[in-house]
Amino acid sequence: MASPSYTRATTSSEYRSKATPKPSTTTPVKPLSSKLSLSAKTSKSSTPSSSKHTTTPKKPLKRPSLLTSQTKNHLAYTSDLYTITPKDAKKPCPLATLPSELRSLIYTFIFPTAIYVSNARSLQVQARPPALLHVCRAIRIEAAYTYYLHTCFTFTVRNLNFSPITRWLDSLPKQHKALVTRNRRLEINVLPCVKNTCTYPPPGFLIDGYLEDQWVSCQPFGNLYDLPSTLHKRHFLVFCRMAAWWMWCSRLGNKGVRWNYGFEQSTWQNAFAVPDARDAAVLEDFLGECGMVVAMPCVEKAWRRNRGAARGMRDEAIRWFEALDGWYNERYGKEEDGEWDSKMEVVRESIKRW
Repeated sequence: MASPSYTRATTSSEYRSKATPKPSTTTPVKPLSSKLSLSAKTSKSSTPSSSKHTTTPKKPLKRPSLLTSQTKNHLAYTSDLYTITPKDAKKPCPLATLPSELRSLIYTFIFPTAIYVSNARSLQVQARPPALLHVCRAIRIEAAYTYYLHTCFTFTVRNLNFSPITRWLDSLPKQHKALVTRNRRLEINVLPCVKNTCTYPPPGFLIDGYLEDQWVSCQPFGNLYDLPSTLHKRHFLVFCRMAAWWMWCSRLGNKGVRWNYGFEQSTWQNAFAVPDARDAAVLEDFLGECGMVVAMPCVEKAWRRNRGAARGMRDEAIRWFEALDGWYNERYGKEEDGEWDSKMEVVRESIKRW
């Protein structure tokens, strides 16, 4: 009589029913090494088959958005806005009750229309943000849009040293710097001269600092001490200052900034404030002594580092020299001998080879 179905053991179970007789045959015992080799073979053979049957989980289908483009733009616009709440709810807060459009209009009357930033000594004082940006977060977000986007920032560069401008822009928060990149009223007045700050410079002094300090600023492009004469060191230092500015403008976060270059001479060169007094001669000397360094053999020989960044510097360098050429031609026209145009052509051809 066969045993009931519920008393039968499965084939994988170690227990068997009493009704099922045990097999009388005995299996020979295999050595341990053979068992290990068999287990390794079975594991190797089982892995590809198991990998074939494994299926990657499917991503759940996303429901299509029912929001209109106008609603999406509104949500993106209001995502970083903060409501202005008074510190004491019992006291009235007229500014919080006004719409944001009127508050932005009020900010335009508070901020100055133009801010002049001179050199590194007065940079920390003149470029300090106004007190309105320190009231609260909500007002800072609204007021910073008007301040950094519509204010005319004017910088003055002496001896082709652009480091105060880069230091000021790099110190800004990312949100404010993004607004500066959209500002089209950024003006830089490059004084068209490179002169020593000391009448009788001490030994080891070059333009406006000692050779040790100038060597550090030239490190991204080459070794200043490799040049034999002081004149060649001066040419390479002038090139490194302009190249550092062009390289900074070619970075990813700074490409959107558009600068309006000017080349007005300082009051020290025109002490009596005579209109157009030696302006043409000053610009011609500036192009011959400073602009032509990009085509000088001594600079080409000393420029051994960051040659790969020259392609990115090319656009800003051409824009800089085009501004210098336009500044000269608008005021003095074309020269009869064509010396200015020939020098500019040499500079353009040298930059195109970068």
